[in-house]
Amino acid sequence: MLALSSRTVPRLVVSCLLVLAAVGVAWPQQRPEPASSTLLTVDFRVFARDGLPIRDLRPEEVTLKVGRRPRDIVAMQLVQVPTSAGAKASAPASAPAPFVTNAPSGAGGRDVMIVADDEGIQTSGAKRVADLLTLMVDQLSPTDRVGWMIPGNEGERVQLTTRHDVIRAAISRLTGHATANEAEADMLCRTRRNLFALKSVFENFAPSIPSVVVFVSNGFSPPTVVEAVSRRAQGPAGPCEILPNDLGDLTNAAVASRAHVFGIEVIDDVRSGAARTGDLSGGFEHIAGLSGNTVIRLTGNEAAQVKRIAAETSAYYVAAFEVAPDEQDGSSQKVEVAVSRPDATVRTWPTVRMPKAAGRDAKASAVKLRDVLSVSKVFRDLTIRASVHTSRATPDGRPKVVCVFEPAEPDTPLAEAAIALFDDKGTSRAGWTGQKDALKELPVIVPLNAPQPGTYRLRLAAKDTSGAVGTIDYDVKIEPAAKGTVTLGALVLGKEGRSGFSPLLQFTTEPAAFGVVEIYGAPKTATVAAVFELAASETSPALATLGGRVQNIRDDVRIASMALPVQQMPPGDVVVRALVSVDGAVVEAKPTRTLRKVAK
Repeated sequence: MLALSSRTVPRLVVSCLLVLAAVGVAWPQQRPEPASSTLLTVDFRVFARDGLPIRDLRPEEVTLKVGRRPRDIVAMQLVQVPTSAGAKASAPASAPAPFVTNAPSGAGGRDVMIVADDEGIQTSGAKRVADLLTLMVDQLSPTDRVGWMIPGNEGERVQLTTRHDVIRAAISRLTGHATANEAEADMLCRTRRNLFALKSVFENFAPSIPSVVVFVSNGFSPPTVVEAVSRRAQGPAGPCEILPNDLGDLTNAAVASRAHVFGIEVIDDVRSGAARTGDLSGGFEHIAGLSGNTVIRLTGNEAAQVKRIAAETSAYYVAAFEVAPDEQDGSSQKVEVAVSRPDATVRTWPTVRMPKAAGRDAKASAVKLRDVLSVSKVFRDLTIRASVHTSRATPDGRPKVVCVFEPAEPDTPLAEAAIALFDDKGTSRAGWTGQKDALKELPVIVPLNAPQPGTYRLRLAAKDTSGAVGTIDYDVKIEPAAKGTVTLGALVLGKEGRSGFSPLLQFTTEPAAFGVVEIYGAPKTATVAAVFELAASETSPALATLGGRVQNIRDDVRIASMALPVQQMPPGDVVVRALVSVDGAVVEAKPTRTLRKVAK
C-alpha cells in the first residue's frame, strides 16, 4: 500500500470581505528513503509487451544483483504519479506559491526538465522538434512541474512550473542554430556546454521527487573524442576543455538525482559522413543511456515514442537492500534487475553509488558559503524561502535587486548568509554577506545595486547555527528604462512599520497587508489610478476589488498601494492583482502576487 499524504488547498468565495473554504487533495507517494545507513534503494521500471508499465509486480518475481552479488530485497514499493488521462481536467486553477523555496515540491507530480541543444538542431527542423516536445508536454499531468533550458550564454531557462502554457510558449520559440560544417573545436565547446548544463539540472533535482530529463540534440563529442582532445591540449586549459573527470562527475550527479533520462536524437543533414555521424551519436548515446533508456531517433514514428515518455515514467519500483559495513566505501557498483514475468522488459540505472560509512567524510560539516555560491548544486539541509524583485523607487535613485528571505522554520537561528548575482558568463556582478547579528530580524531584506539591463542568476546561500546549509537560485531580468512607455514593477506584499514598508513572504497576526506596485514612465501631467483585485488564481475572475492610492515618488516613478485587512481572513492563499490606468487607459501588464496567511 502507498501511504498518501494530503494538504489543504484553499478556495475563495465572497462574503463581505472573504471566506476561505478548505478542500483536501491527495499527494502521490514519494520515493521512500533508507531507514538507516545500512539500507540502499534502487529504482527500476518494468514494461509489458505493449510498452506500458506493469503495476502488480511482487518481490518474489524480482532478482536483484548489485556489484554482481545477489541481494535480498528487504522492501519493494510501486511509485505512481498521475498521467494526463487520469488527471482531473476540470480541476480549478490554484494560486501560485508566494515565494520560492528549496524544499521538495509537494505538488504530487513529476519534475520534468527539457534541455534543447539549440546549436544541435537545424533551423529547418526546429518546428518539427518543437511540435514533438509540445506533444510530450500535452501528455503530462497538470500536477507535473515542467522546466525548459537552452544551454549557452544566449540560451533560455524557465524554472520548473505547473504553468504548462508558459513551457509551450518557450518551446515555440525554438529556432535552431546548427551549422552544416561544425569544426571539432566548436563541437567540443558545444559538448562542454551541454555536459555542464545537464550536470546543473541533475544537481537541482530533489531525489525524493520523481524526476525526468528529456535531452534533444543531433549529438556531440563522445567520451573517446573528449579524452583524446584533452590529451592533445598543451599549456593552460582552453575555454572549452573537458577533463576526463567531468564525464564521471556528470554520471555521479545523474545517479544521485535518480532521474529518468530520455534522449531525443535529431537526424539531419548536419550529419556529413559516416565517421562524423558515429562521433555525434557516440556522445549522445552516452547521455541518453544514463538511466537505461534507448535513444528516441526522429525517423518517422517519433510521435508515438515521444508520447510514451509520460506513460513510461508514470510508474516504477523502488527496491531496498542491505549494505554490509565493509561495502560502505562510496564506490559505484553495477546494478542488474531481472523479473520472472513473461515478455517483460526491465529498465534500471546501470550503477548505484554505495553509501559512505559514518565519519569517512570529514569535510561535510565544514561547508563554506563562499564555496556554495560558486557551484550549481542545490543544498537542502536548511529549508529556506525567498522572493526577489527589482525596484527603482530607492532613496538614491539607483535601481536595486531586492532579495527577501527567511528560514522555513522561524525558530531556526541563522549563523550566516550570502548572495551573489551572476551574469550569463558566470561572473559575479553584485554580492552581499551577512553574519548572525544581521540575520536576527526576519525576513531578511537585502537590496543589491542592479547592474546593466540583462538576465542574471541570483544565488542565495544560508547556514544555520548547526551548520546546515540551504540554497536558492532565482532568475532575475533587469529591464532597461523605456522612454515614452508606461511599465509596471512587481507587486510586493508586506507590512507598514516605524521605518516604512517592509516586504513579507507570508502573514500571520498582522492587522493589515499592504501591496505596492511601482509605475514608471507615466507623463507628469497624466492621471494615474489603480485598483487591486482578489481572486482564487492568476486567471480566475475577481472576487473582490479594493481601491488603490497613487503617490508621486519622483518625476519618473509613482507608487500604487492598497491595504487589505488580512487579520479578518482565515488562513489560506489569495491572489492579489494590480490594475493600473493612465488617463483612463488600462496598462496591459497586471502584476500579481499570492498572499498567504498561516495560522500562528
